[in-house]
Order: sequence, then structure tokens, then C-alpha cells
Amino acid sequence: MKTQNLLLTSTIFASLCLTSFDAMATYIYANSFSVNKIANIQDSISRTAMHTFGRTPTAVMNRQQQIMSPTQDAENTPDMYGAAPMYGSAPMYGEFEAYEFAGRSGGDSEIIDIKNLQLGYSHYDTKVALDNFERTNSDYDLAMFGITDGYTQFMDTTAGWAIFAGAINGSTSNSALSLDEFGGYAGLYGRFDINNLGLAATFNGGAIDNDAKHEFGTDSYTNMWFGAGINATYNINLDNTFVLQPGIYLGYTWVKSGDYLSKSRIQINNTDANIFQVSPSLHAIKQIDDGWYGTAHIRYVKHSISGAEITAGDIKSSTLEFEDFIEYGLSLEKSIERFSLSGTILRRDIGQDGWGGSVNVKYIF
Repeated sequence: MKTQNLLLTSTIFASLCLTSFDAMATYIYANSFSVNKIANIQDSISRTAMHTFGRTPTAVMNRQQQIMSPTQDAENTPDMYGAAPMYGSAPMYGEFEAYEFAGRSGGDSEIIDIKNLQLGYSHYDTKVALDNFERTNSDYDLAMFGITDGYTQFMDTTAGWAIFAGAINGSTSNSALSLDEFGGYAGLYGRFDINNLGLAATFNGGAIDNDAKHEFGTDSYTNMWFGAGINATYNINLDNTFVLQPGIYLGYTWVKSGDYLSKSRIQINNTDANIFQVSPSLHAIKQIDDGWYGTAHIRYVKHSISGAEITAGDIKSSTLEFEDFIEYGLSLEKSIERFSLSGTILRRDIGQDGWGGSVNVKYIF
């Protein structure tokens, strides 16, 4: 047994010295693939929550004027209350069950009773570049359920929150390794809008069980994570139906890495990972007609990572570095009485190569 372990360790060491990693070395990096997947899942969860719980396009200025200031002259209302936030807040879909307009001075405030249920599904299928490895196939599905309640209007500021939870199912594979992933997550969303400036934040955590299949067998381990992100946007109103919205997203994710005894009889230990994300973006939001709204966006996603170092037997190695990617997307939304339906399709290039999409249903009750 000692001789077998020595031979395996020697083989791994020789493989790690190569510029292009071979199949023997690949399986010890399973946790690195998992950390990369969690970074992308965390990005998708945060962006989906921000898109879902603040969906209304800013172009619906007329509807906002009617709800927020029924007695105010329409020409002056946008300057007084600012544009609607990123994908808006409640006005588009009539989510204000009731309102009490109290004015803008002397600490007057407005408590708006908003309650809606939202259900969404997303799918991503890309090829991911990680260091010297071949492009790795990565796909995952996200289901999200959420509820919003308690939006508050105070002078020029609107604040709101939501809670959400969901499930994750995915896979990662290359010529030497296949990962099956299943887990769940839960989180909080909050938003503040001051005139044309929008600030949104998410906090969430989750866990994923992984089965890593390779030539020696199947290794099982679990990753847990906690993440937070904040997105700042500014609305540039070109007219009453068209808005440009530059923004920037900053995120952090901590990942608890899994340690396990591989089927190769090598003990594999992984330190925890710290992942930082910076993502500038630009959205163009257009009110089309008859309750239809369209959005086009582009964003650049940069991840940096520390930790997640690997120890396989007596051999130590650093984790795999992520490559930046660009994402382009188109969305359509339709409001029908108390229902809102939307769909998004997107493309990723450079560090990731593939497609994604999502659908969302919202019901106001």
C-alpha cells in the first residue's frame, strides 16, 4: 500500500510540473472547479435577485407620475422624484396596493403596501477557461422563489426589501473529470433609490454537494458559501420611453472548501477561498408599446481569488485562476393585469464561451 501511494504521489508531482495538466493530475483540482462554479452561481444569484425584485424599466415615467404624485404637474414630476430605479420599482405593474401621498417637506413619508410572489428559472451552458486546462464544460440550473413586501417612500428616497430561496443543479466536465453538483441557497435583497441613483444589495448563503468522477472512482465532498454584493446605477433619461443606465457591481464570496480522502487513496485538503468580483455594466431600457418593455445590456465580469490552495498527499499547489468574461443580453417583459412575465437570453465570451437564459413570473396579490 505504501508503495502504491508513493507511486501515485510521484505521478501527481510529475504531472503538476507539466505546462499542460494531464488526466492523472486533473482530479486533485476538483475543488478548484467547484470554487469557480460557485463564483459563477453567486454572480447569477445576485444578478437574478437584483433583476427580479427591481424589474420595472425606468422608461415608464408616466405611470410613475400617476402613482407617486397624482396632483403634481407631469412635466415637473421627474425632476422632483427622479427616474424610476434599475428595472424600476413597483409602478410599472401596479404593485402599490394603496398609497397615501403626504408631500415632500417636514418629514412627510409614505408607507406603501406591496406584496408579490415571484418564481424564476435560469439555465447557463458555457465552456470555462481555467489556467492551463482545456476548456471545461460547465452548466447549471437555478430555480428562485421570492416575496417582496414593505416598500417605503420618504421624500426623494424609496426603500424596499425581499427574501428569496432556491435550488441549484449543475455539472462540470472535461476529458478527465466529471462533477455532478446539487444544492440550495437563501438570501435577502434590499434597495434604496434617491432620484436617479439606485443602490441595491444582496446577502445570501448556500451549500452544494459534489460527486467528482475520475479514473480511480468517485470522490464526494461539500462546499458551503456566503456572499454579498452591491450594485450602483444611474439613470440617464433620453426621453419618456428610453433610458440608459450605467452601473457597477462589487461582490465578495467566501467558500468553505471540502477536504476528503480520494478514491486514489490520496488525502486532498483545500483551504477556504475568498473571491472578489468587479463588474461594470450598461443597460438600455425601452418602453415599446402595449405593456411591452425591452432591455439590452452588456457587462464585463472580473473575478480575483485568494486561498483555495491544494494539498494532495505531500504535494502543494495553488488554485486555478479565473479568466474575465463579457456578457451581452436581451430581455423582454410583459404586464398582464396582476401578472408580469419576462424572459432573458444572454451570451458570454472570452473567459467563458456559451449561452444562458431565464424566465420569470410575478404575481401581485
